[in-house]
Amino acid sequence: MAYQPYQPATAAPLRSRPPGVTGAGVALILSGGASFVCAALWMAADLSVLHDDVQQQVGIGGSEIFAYVVLFSPVLSVFLSPATIIGGVQLLRRRNRRLTTVGAVLAIVPLTGCCLLAGIPCGIYALFVLRRPETMAWYRSGAVSQQPPPPDPYGQYGQGPYGPWR
Repeated sequence: MAYQPYQPATAAPLRSRPPGVTGAGVALILSGGASFVCAALWMAADLSVLHDDVQQQVGIGGSEIFAYVVLFSPVLSVFLSPATIIGGVQLLRRRNRRLTTVGAVLAIVPLTGCCLLAGIPCGIYALFVLRRPETMAWYRSGAVSQQPPPPDPYGQYGQGPYGPWR
């Protein structure tokens, strides 16, 4: 009988990403980044001048609500476009599916992004990819394979027979 070296059991190989996941994740990241940059540039262009222009266009008897929507849309975009970026990253890493869905929905909402032409199709595409059965199974397989780390042999905070020092 020939000697055979020990070969440890291998874990099941990680399943590759379903089709469309990489494209949807990158699209969410790019649309969120573009929205953030556009909103930051708009805010850096001095919003007080913009506010005066909007009030003159609306007129004295015009709708003040429209003026404030136009004024605070970039502020909303600066605070909410990072959620779109984080959603795209979470999609690529196969983590929090709910946060990915929130990021895709925020890319679609017109008031939360300055780049409507990029955000709406990217958000819709990401939602379609998230609803595919193979993507949902891919998320479930990633959640099951993550196991908690083994317990510390020295107890909580590293206290063993010699105190906190090992």
